[in-house]
Amino acid sequence: MLPFNSLISSSQLSPDIIAKIFSLTDDMAAMIDKQGRSDLLDDKIVALLFFEPSSRTMLSFQSAAQRLKAGTVFAQSASSTSFEKGESIEDLIRVVEGYSDIIVMRHAQPGSAAIAAAACEIPFINAGDGGNEHPTQAIIDAYTIYKHKGRLDNLHVVLGYDSLQSRSIHSLSQLLAQYANNRLTFIGPAKLFPSDQLLAKLETAGVKCDVKEQAVFTDEVDVIYLNRLQEERFEDRQLFEENRLKYRLQRADVENSDILVLDPLPRIDEICTSVDSLPNAAYFKQTSYGVPVRMALLAGLLHKKP
Repeated sequence: MLPFNSLISSSQLSPDIIAKIFSLTDDMAAMIDKQGRSDLLDDKIVALLFFEPSSRTMLSFQSAAQRLKAGTVFAQSASSTSFEKGESIEDLIRVVEGYSDIIVMRHAQPGSAAIAAAACEIPFINAGDGGNEHPTQAIIDAYTIYKHKGRLDNLHVVLGYDSLQSRSIHSLSQLLAQYANNRLTFIGPAKLFPSDQLLAKLETAGVKCDVKEQAVFTDEVDVIYLNRLQEERFEDRQLFEENRLKYRLQRADVENSDILVLDPLPRIDEICTSVDSLPNAAYFKQTSYGVPVRMALLAGLLHKKP
Protein backbone atom coordinates (compact mmCIF):
# COMPACT_ATOMS: atom_id res chain seq x y z
CA MET A 1 0.00 0.00 0.00
CA LEU A 2 3.00 2.31 0.40
CA PRO A 3 5.15 2.87 -2.70
CA PHE A 4 8.44 1.97 -1.03
CA ASN A 5 9.83 -0.98 0.88
CA SER A 6 11.70 1.06 3.49
CA LEU A 7 11.06 4.38 5.24
CA ILE A 8 14.43 6.06 5.78
CA SER A 9 13.77 9.79 5.35
CA SER A 10 10.83 12.16 5.50
CA SER A 11 11.87 13.39 2.05
CA GLN A 12 10.20 10.19 0.74
CA LEU A 13 6.82 11.46 1.94
CA SER A 14 4.89 13.30 -0.75
CA PRO A 15 1.50 14.87 0.05
CA ASP A 16 -0.24 11.93 -1.68
CA ILE A 17 1.63 9.41 0.46
CA ILE A 18 0.98 11.42 3.62
CA ALA A 19 -2.74 11.53 2.77
CA LYS A 20 -2.78 7.71 2.49
CA ILE A 21 -0.95 7.33 5.80
CA PHE A 22 -3.32 9.77 7.52
CA SER A 23 -6.37 7.90 6.19
CA LEU A 24 -4.96 4.61 7.43
CA THR A 25 -4.09 6.24 10.77
CA ASP A 26 -7.70 7.39 11.15
CA ASP A 27 -8.81 3.80 10.50
CA MET A 28 -6.41 2.51 13.13
CA ALA A 29 -7.53 5.09 15.68
CA ALA A 30 -11.18 4.15 15.06
CA MET A 31 -10.33 0.49 15.49
CA ILE A 32 -8.61 1.19 18.82
CA ASP A 33 -11.67 3.10 20.02
CA LYS A 34 -14.06 0.37 18.88
CA GLN A 35 -12.32 -2.88 19.75
CA GLY A 36 -8.84 -2.18 21.11
CA ARG A 37 -7.01 -4.76 19.01
CA SER A 38 -7.12 -6.31 15.53
CA ASP A 39 -5.70 -9.53 14.11
CA LEU A 40 -4.49 -7.70 10.99
CA LEU A 41 -0.84 -8.71 11.54
CA ASP A 42 -1.33 -11.89 13.52
CA ASP A 43 0.78 -13.77 10.95
CA LYS A 44 3.69 -11.31 11.10
CA ILE A 45 6.77 -10.77 13.30
CA VAL A 46 8.10 -7.24 13.97
CA ALA A 47 11.78 -6.88 14.89
CA LEU A 48 12.45 -3.92 17.19
CA LEU A 49 16.15 -3.04 17.27
CA PHE A 50 16.82 -0.09 19.59
CA PHE A 51 20.54 0.58 19.96
CA GLU A 52 20.06 4.10 21.33
CA PRO A 53 17.86 5.13 24.30
CA SER A 54 14.14 5.43 23.57
CA SER A 55 10.88 5.46 25.46
CA ARG A 56 8.04 6.91 23.31
CA THR A 57 9.24 5.49 19.99
CA MET A 58 10.07 2.08 21.41
CA LEU A 59 6.90 1.76 23.48
CA SER A 60 4.57 3.06 20.78
CA PHE A 61 6.01 0.64 18.21
CA GLN A 62 5.56 -2.18 20.72
CA SER A 63 2.00 -1.08 21.38
CA ALA A 64 1.31 -0.72 17.65
CA ALA A 65 2.55 -4.25 16.97
CA GLN A 66 0.59 -5.71 19.87
CA ARG A 67 -2.63 -3.91 18.92
CA LEU A 68 -2.31 -5.56 15.51
CA LYS A 69 -1.50 -8.91 17.22
CA ALA A 70 1.91 -9.17 15.57
CA GLY A 71 4.64 -11.10 17.31
CA THR A 72 7.80 -9.20 18.25
CA VAL A 73 11.48 -9.89 18.62
CA PHE A 74 13.46 -7.29 20.46
CA ALA A 75 17.02 -6.06 21.05
CA GLN A 76 17.83 -3.08 23.23
CA SER A 77 21.29 -1.44 23.39
CA ALA A 78 24.30 -2.45 21.34
CA SER A 79 25.70 -4.38 24.30
CA SER A 80 22.84 -6.88 24.01
CA THR A 81 23.83 -7.83 20.46
CA SER A 82 26.91 -8.95 18.55
CA PHE A 83 27.68 -5.30 17.75
CA GLU A 84 29.67 -5.62 20.97
CA LYS A 85 31.80 -8.24 19.16
CA GLY A 86 32.28 -6.06 16.08
CA GLU A 87 29.46 -7.33 13.88
CA SER A 88 28.50 -4.97 11.05
CA ILE A 89 25.07 -3.40 10.61
CA GLU A 90 24.69 -5.22 7.30
CA ASP A 91 25.37 -8.62 8.80
CA LEU A 92 23.03 -8.04 11.74
CA ILE A 93 20.22 -6.96 9.42
CA ARG A 94 20.69 -10.03 7.20
CA VAL A 95 20.39 -12.22 10.29
CA VAL A 96 17.37 -10.45 11.78
CA GLU A 97 15.41 -10.46 8.53
CA GLY A 98 15.46 -14.24 8.82
CA TYR A 99 13.59 -13.93 12.11
CA SER A 100 10.99 -11.32 11.15
CA ASP A 101 8.77 -9.75 8.50
CA ILE A 102 9.64 -6.08 9.13
CA ILE A 103 12.50 -4.38 10.97
CA VAL A 104 12.32 -1.16 13.01
CA MET A 105 15.75 0.19 14.00
CA ARG A 106 17.17 3.06 16.03
CA HIS A 107 20.93 3.54 15.92
CA ALA A 108 23.29 6.30 17.08
CA GLN A 109 25.20 6.48 13.80
CA PRO A 110 23.92 9.05 11.29
CA GLY A 111 23.26 7.29 8.00
CA SER A 112 22.93 3.87 9.64
CA ALA A 113 19.30 3.56 8.45
CA ALA A 114 20.33 3.84 4.80
CA ILE A 115 23.04 1.23 5.34
CA ALA A 116 20.57 -1.14 7.03
CA ALA A 117 17.84 -0.64 4.44
CA ALA A 118 20.27 -1.34 1.59
CA ALA A 119 21.11 -4.69 3.19
CA CYS A 120 17.49 -5.54 3.98
CA GLU A 121 15.14 -7.51 1.72
CA ILE A 122 12.11 -7.07 3.98
CA PRO A 123 10.45 -3.76 4.92
CA PHE A 124 12.56 -1.49 7.12
CA ILE A 125 11.65 1.58 9.22
CA ASN A 126 14.12 4.17 10.47
CA ALA A 127 13.25 4.91 14.11
CA GLY A 128 16.04 7.48 14.38
CA ASP A 129 19.61 7.42 13.07
CA GLY A 130 21.71 9.60 15.34
CA GLY A 131 21.23 13.30 14.73
CA ASN A 132 20.18 12.70 11.14
CA GLU A 133 16.46 11.87 10.76
CA HIS A 134 13.36 10.54 12.50
CA PRO A 135 10.71 10.17 9.77
CA THR A 136 8.03 8.39 11.80
CA GLN A 137 8.15 11.23 14.34
CA ALA A 138 7.69 13.72 11.50
CA ILE A 139 4.53 11.88 10.40
CA ILE A 140 3.17 12.05 13.96
CA ASP A 141 4.02 15.75 14.12
CA ALA A 142 2.37 16.45 10.77
CA TYR A 143 -0.69 14.42 11.75
CA THR A 144 -1.00 16.50 14.93
CA ILE A 145 -0.72 19.75 12.99
CA TYR A 146 -3.33 18.55 10.50
CA LYS A 147 -5.74 17.49 13.25
CA HIS A 148 -5.47 20.85 14.99
CA LYS A 149 -4.95 23.26 12.09
CA GLY A 150 -6.70 21.42 9.27
CA ARG A 151 -3.86 21.88 6.79
CA LEU A 152 -0.16 21.32 6.16
CA ASP A 153 0.32 24.21 3.74
CA ASN A 154 0.38 27.99 4.21
CA LEU A 155 1.88 27.60 7.68
CA HIS A 156 4.42 29.62 9.60
CA VAL A 157 6.23 27.17 11.86
CA VAL A 158 8.86 28.17 14.41
CA LEU A 159 11.35 25.40 15.23
CA GLY A 160 13.85 25.39 18.11
CA TYR A 161 16.04 25.22 19.97
CA ASP A 162 18.67 22.83 18.56
CA SER A 163 18.05 22.80 14.83
CA LEU A 164 21.58 21.62 14.13
CA GLN A 165 21.38 18.35 16.04
CA SER A 166 17.66 17.53 16.38
CA ARG A 167 16.70 14.73 14.00
CA SER A 168 13.03 15.49 14.69
CA ILE A 169 13.45 19.05 13.45
CA HIS A 170 15.37 17.82 10.41
CA SER A 171 12.61 15.39 9.44
CA LEU A 172 9.63 17.65 10.12
CA SER A 173 11.14 20.56 8.18
CA GLN A 174 11.73 18.32 5.15
CA LEU A 175 8.20 16.93 5.33
CA LEU A 176 6.71 20.44 5.48
CA ALA A 177 8.84 21.39 2.48
CA GLN A 178 6.60 19.11 0.40
CA TYR A 179 3.68 21.53 0.90
CA ALA A 180 3.06 24.95 -0.65
CA ASN A 181 3.70 28.33 0.90
CA ASN A 182 5.21 27.18 4.18
CA ARG A 183 7.55 29.41 6.13
CA LEU A 184 10.02 28.03 8.66
CA THR A 185 11.79 30.08 11.32
CA PHE A 186 14.59 28.33 13.17
CA ILE A 187 15.46 29.79 16.56
CA GLY A 188 18.22 29.06 19.04
CA PRO A 189 21.88 29.82 19.69
CA ALA A 190 23.80 30.78 16.56
CA LYS A 191 26.08 27.76 17.00
CA LEU A 192 23.00 25.51 16.83
CA PHE A 193 21.45 26.99 13.70
CA PRO A 194 20.52 24.40 11.04
CA SER A 195 23.23 23.35 8.64
CA ASP A 196 23.70 25.25 5.38
CA GLN A 197 22.99 21.97 3.60
CA LEU A 198 19.54 21.62 5.20
CA LEU A 199 18.66 25.28 4.59
CA ALA A 200 19.68 24.99 0.94
CA LYS A 201 17.58 21.86 0.52
CA LEU A 202 14.52 23.52 2.03
CA GLU A 203 14.91 26.72 0.06
CA THR A 204 15.37 24.74 -3.17
CA ALA A 205 12.01 23.11 -2.38
CA GLY A 206 10.44 26.58 -2.18
CA VAL A 207 10.32 27.07 1.58
CA LYS A 208 11.04 30.52 3.00
CA CYS A 209 13.52 30.01 5.85
CA ASP A 210 14.71 32.39 8.57
CA VAL A 211 17.20 31.83 11.36
CA LYS A 212 17.08 33.90 14.54
CA GLU A 213 18.61 33.75 17.98
CA GLN A 214 15.34 34.94 19.52
CA ALA A 215 11.76 35.15 18.33
CA VAL A 216 8.59 36.94 19.32
CA PHE A 217 5.59 34.64 19.04
CA THR A 218 3.01 36.81 17.31
CA ASP A 219 -0.31 35.90 15.70
CA GLU A 220 1.43 35.30 12.39
CA VAL A 221 2.94 32.11 13.86
CA ASP A 222 0.79 28.98 13.46
CA VAL A 223 2.93 26.34 15.17
CA ILE A 224 5.81 26.34 17.64
CA TYR A 225 7.78 23.09 17.49
CA LEU A 226 10.37 22.76 20.23
CA ASN A 227 12.86 20.03 20.97
CA ARG A 228 15.33 19.84 23.85
CA LEU A 229 18.97 20.73 23.40
CA GLN A 230 20.46 17.39 22.38
CA GLU A 231 22.74 17.01 25.39
CA GLU A 232 24.24 13.69 24.29
CA ARG A 233 25.42 15.19 20.97
CA PHE A 234 27.33 18.19 22.37
CA GLU A 235 31.10 18.08 22.01
CA ASP A 236 31.29 21.44 23.79
CA ARG A 237 29.69 20.92 27.22
CA GLN A 238 29.95 24.63 28.00
CA LEU A 239 27.75 25.48 25.00
CA PHE A 240 25.06 23.18 26.37
CA GLU A 241 25.21 24.55 29.92
CA GLU A 242 25.16 28.16 28.74
CA ASN A 243 21.96 27.67 26.77
CA ARG A 244 19.92 24.96 28.47
CA LEU A 245 17.88 27.44 30.54
CA LYS A 246 18.33 30.46 28.28
CA TYR A 247 15.96 29.03 25.69
CA ARG A 248 12.67 28.18 27.34
CA LEU A 249 9.06 28.74 26.29
CA GLN A 250 7.11 30.57 28.99
CA ARG A 251 3.36 30.54 29.51
CA ALA A 252 3.17 34.26 28.70
CA ASP A 253 4.70 33.61 25.28
CA VAL A 254 1.68 31.65 24.02
CA GLU A 255 -1.13 32.37 26.47
CA ASN A 256 -4.31 33.74 24.86
CA SER A 257 -3.14 32.71 21.40
CA ASP A 258 -4.03 30.07 18.81
CA ILE A 259 -0.41 29.04 18.31
CA LEU A 260 -0.16 25.25 18.45
CA VAL A 261 2.68 24.18 20.76
CA LEU A 262 4.36 20.87 19.95
CA ASP A 263 7.34 18.95 21.31
CA PRO A 264 8.38 15.38 20.36
CA LEU A 265 9.52 14.92 23.98
CA PRO A 266 11.22 14.18 26.30
CA ARG A 267 10.73 17.69 27.66
CA ILE A 268 13.79 18.74 29.67
CA ASP A 269 14.15 22.54 29.87
CA GLU A 270 12.58 23.84 26.66
CA ILE A 271 8.97 24.32 27.84
CA CYS A 272 7.90 25.46 31.29
CA THR A 273 5.40 23.13 32.94
CA SER A 274 3.07 26.12 33.37
CA VAL A 275 2.39 25.86 29.60
CA ASP A 276 0.92 22.36 29.98
CA SER A 277 -2.56 23.44 30.99
CA LEU A 278 -3.06 25.78 28.01
CA PRO A 279 -5.55 24.54 25.39
CA ASN A 280 -3.01 25.07 22.60
CA ALA A 281 -0.35 22.91 24.31
CA ALA A 282 -0.75 19.66 22.35
CA TYR A 283 2.49 17.75 23.01
CA PHE A 284 0.93 15.02 25.15
CA LYS A 285 -1.85 14.54 22.61
CA GLN A 286 0.91 14.47 20.00
CA THR A 287 2.55 11.49 21.70
CA SER A 288 -0.77 9.60 21.83
CA TYR A 289 -0.96 9.72 18.03
CA GLY A 290 2.24 7.68 17.90
CA VAL A 291 0.41 4.36 18.24
CA PRO A 292 -2.13 4.68 15.37
CA VAL A 293 0.47 6.32 13.11
CA ARG A 294 2.93 3.50 13.67
CA MET A 295 0.17 0.92 13.28
CA ALA A 296 -0.56 2.49 9.90
CA LEU A 297 3.10 2.30 8.88
CA LEU A 298 3.51 -1.33 9.92
CA ALA A 299 0.34 -2.32 8.06
CA GLY A 300 1.08 -0.15 5.03
CA LEU A 301 4.61 -1.47 4.53
CA LEU A 302 3.35 -5.03 4.96
CA HIS A 303 0.54 -4.36 2.45
CA LYS A 304 -2.25 -5.18 4.89
CA LYS A 305 -5.53 -3.25 4.72
CA PRO A 306 -7.90 -3.14 7.70
